[in-house]
Amino acid sequence: MSDYNLIDEPWISVVVDYKGTTKLVGLKEFFEHAHEYIALAGDMPTQDFAVMRFLLAILHTVFSRYDAHGEPYEMIELNDRMQQIEKVDLEDEEDYEDALMETWRDLWNAKKFPEIVVKYLDAWHDRFYLFDDKYPFYQVTKEEIENIDSKFADNTDAKATIKFRSMNRTISESGNKATLFSPKIEENKDLLSNAELARWLITFQGVSNASDKKTINKIEGKSIGWIYNLGGVFLSSDNIFKTLMLNLILRHDDSQYNNIQNPCWEKKPETIYNEYLKNKTIDNVSELYTNWSRLVYYFPFKPKKSEIKQNMFRIVKTNSIPSENNFLEPMTIWKYYDKKYTPQKYKTNKAAWRSFGSFLNVNEDVRMPGVISHLNDIKKFIDESEVIQINAISAIDNNDASSRTMINEFYDYFDLGLFIVNDLQSDGWIARINDIVDKTKDVVEKIYRAFLNDIAKIRGIESGAFTSSSIESMYFKIDKPFRD
Repeated sequence: MSDYNLIDEPWISVVVDYKGTTKLVGLKEFFEHAHEYIALAGDMPTQDFAVMRFLLAILHTVFSRYDAHGEPYEMIELNDRMQQIEKVDLEDEEDYEDALMETWRDLWNAKKFPEIVVKYLDAWHDRFYLFDDKYPFYQVTKEEIENIDSKFADNTDAKATIKFRSMNRTISESGNKATLFSPKIEENKDLLSNAELARWLITFQGVSNASDKKTINKIEGKSIGWIYNLGGVFLSSDNIFKTLMLNLILRHDDSQYNNIQNPCWEKKPETIYNEYLKNKTIDNVSELYTNWSRLVYYFPFKPKKSEIKQNMFRIVKTNSIPSENNFLEPMTIWKYYDKKYTPQKYKTNKAAWRSFGSFLNVNEDVRMPGVISHLNDIKKFIDESEVIQINAISAIDNNDASSRTMINEFYDYFDLGLFIVNDLQSDGWIARINDIVDKTKDVVEKIYRAFLNDIAKIRGIESGAFTSSSIESMYFKIDKPFRD
């Protein structure tokens, strides 16, 4: 049984005009008309971030093998499914990296994606069925789930399962506690269209929580979705084509990550199962963007002594991705502690500009996100008048290490002209903006805080809640003027 192919069926939600009109498109239509769409318009920004990374994995894979004219690079060998067979020879690496940058330039100048993207999707058409006995999209088959536990093929067994209401992150309801103020009534919480299911399946692999008990093998700690760890960063412009291009890093800054692109759909479910069993290292962007935090098996659950069937997912934890100094990830801000860099999440009450130095900085001890560093490589191909939006996104959990249930999300952005981003001189725009941000925080956090504490003392009240509330109120008042 093969049903609902994501190449042909509409499931990606996009904004098509400035009235906010949206439509659903399949992968083929999406890449043929990406330059005509304004932005992704899924159920929440975290979902759009996850879907965008999936779309970028397709582009990374295609254009690591083909140039902007649809011609394969002469230094790589491809099979009949447009798949790279071997890594580029050492003596050809420099020429290959130059060719990748030329491809980026030519794509940007063409202002739309070439036909080769759809040709590639057609070559892998059988791997994009949402429901399939052999290659279910982002899922494993009955055989793989039986390898973990023979009982897992029993559709009357409820162990290691989640309902659609748990996968839907606008609800995030577990089997133990009802979600207050749910956007759906009880009778509809487990109802998802195929389009919604496809989007949430991709999202779930990025933001699965820590409460699942069953693991693929003995692992230490709590395995959670990789996106959950990130203080996500991405660039955007006035159409989806430009947005994807600004985040498309064909030549990674660190040459050790310029490897064969290995997205999940190019592997059989049993291959993926064995790779996770052996804790295989991820060394390429397409594999990182399509990593599975869970092995997922879709089945119609039928409780014993009941005639009512309910669609559910059997889920089994895979291994966590190492986060320390994992600079393969280009879409996060970093924090430096104990001589190590790790992804840094955002705080929900802190505007993105207050972390300006984590995005753009001229100091050597600050590591900029990969997409920002890459902007310095491609800026020569982009008109200086181009306005680029820097977006910040984080999935927010309940701060309980045993569950890590998603309860909120952080999303913020600020606009910068490319001429500002390019000005990295010691007395340039970036340095000056950072100085102003630091001075602003210094005045609010020190001088104004001391003033508030004095007021609290005079009034004979506790300073904690009063001071914190007043400081956040001050940041709120200066937020818009500062952005302007």
